[in-house]
Amino acid sequence: MPTQLDYAHSAMFLHVTIIAAFVALYVIVRAIFPLKTKLLIKLLLAAIATIAAFKFHVFYLIEGENFFTPQLSAGLVWSGCWLFCAVFGFALSLIAADFLRLPLYIALRLSGYKPHRSPWRKYNNRINLVLLLSALGITGWGTWCGIRLPETETHLVVLDSIPDNACPIRLVQLTDLHADSTKDAAFYRSIVQRTNAVNPDVVVITGDFADGTVQTCGAALAPLAELNAPMGVYAVTGNHDYFWGSHTWRQHLESLGVRIINNQSVQLKSDAEGECPPKELCLIGLPDPMGRRTGEETADLSTLIPPAEQRRGPVVLLAHQPRVANVAAKYDIDLQLSGHTHGGQFPGLQQLVAQMNNGYVRGLYRVGNMQLYVSPGTSLWTPVCLRLGVPAEISVLNLYPPVKK
Repeated sequence: MPTQLDYAHSAMFLHVTIIAAFVALYVIVRAIFPLKTKLLIKLLLAAIATIAAFKFHVFYLIEGENFFTPQLSAGLVWSGCWLFCAVFGFALSLIAADFLRLPLYIALRLSGYKPHRSPWRKYNNRINLVLLLSALGITGWGTWCGIRLPETETHLVVLDSIPDNACPIRLVQLTDLHADSTKDAAFYRSIVQRTNAVNPDVVVITGDFADGTVQTCGAALAPLAELNAPMGVYAVTGNHDYFWGSHTWRQHLESLGVRIINNQSVQLKSDAEGECPPKELCLIGLPDPMGRRTGEETADLSTLIPPAEQRRGPVVLLAHQPRVANVAAKYDIDLQLSGHTHGGQFPGLQQLVAQMNNGYVRGLYRVGNMQLYVSPGTSLWTPVCLRLGVPAEISVLNLYPPVKK
């Protein structure tokens, strides 16, 4: 089974190391060495920039076990994440500024004007200071947005398979909970309370429960047992769930009343309420493809969808990664619910995430005759807990029948 220690010796570890080295070197050469100050101060600033860029490596040396998600105090982890994002943001802004400064310098030289070294360096250092303060401020705000509690966001989804006389089905989607040392039971209890407050008919969780073992993070997710939905609480696994003992986590989650429906379909039905007939729904669950590394294969969707005469209500697919939608849309599925992308988290990364997920980042999409909702996540992967313009959410999906014309 893959572990976080395995990742520290993988190609990903090498990529992180190369990128960190480039960022640290660029900041030192372009922003620190040009400063008009004592060498000792330059060396101190260079050390700070290097430590921030190599945050993963430094935390790994301190904790000695987990490369990406060390079991350290929340304050230390969040501060490290802030400085890590700040130095990366500063490096990117330096690169962008250099693309503007170089043509300006060349144009001045071609015009016959030779910029004096001292004023030019002073001018550049002032620009760099503004860029640094901006990077610290923006990433500081983004880190706060990344770690705060999610709000409930309500979305209307019209499904043709819901009978005209049926009352809407209120489904709440939680995803990417990512329990680790920085989030305690109180954090997840607040999420559960906000979920229960909207009176859901059914709650689904689309993977990535934790970044730690049941022994270290199981207690944090204990409040999931307090979820209250008449039609039940159902879930599928995400890619992170296979790093930490998926079988153990499955047993723990099911002891909390969360039913894992990997490679299963379940037909749900509520009691009639007043003038409303019973609400009916068919859920299908797919495990994340990462499960193949632990021997859990992903079943063919055609074998999971019940025959038409056995289905009642809309067919909703739970799949952690949204890119599955291009395949799912070929079958008789009304709605797919996914997470995984964290909504892209911030500009720039959103475009990269879109490329890796067939263009699906967050929100409601139409994929053939099927609809896809990609949640931006209920929490966030702590190593890069930065959100800018992409808040976490508790997704409340009201499933309605078509409006009569």
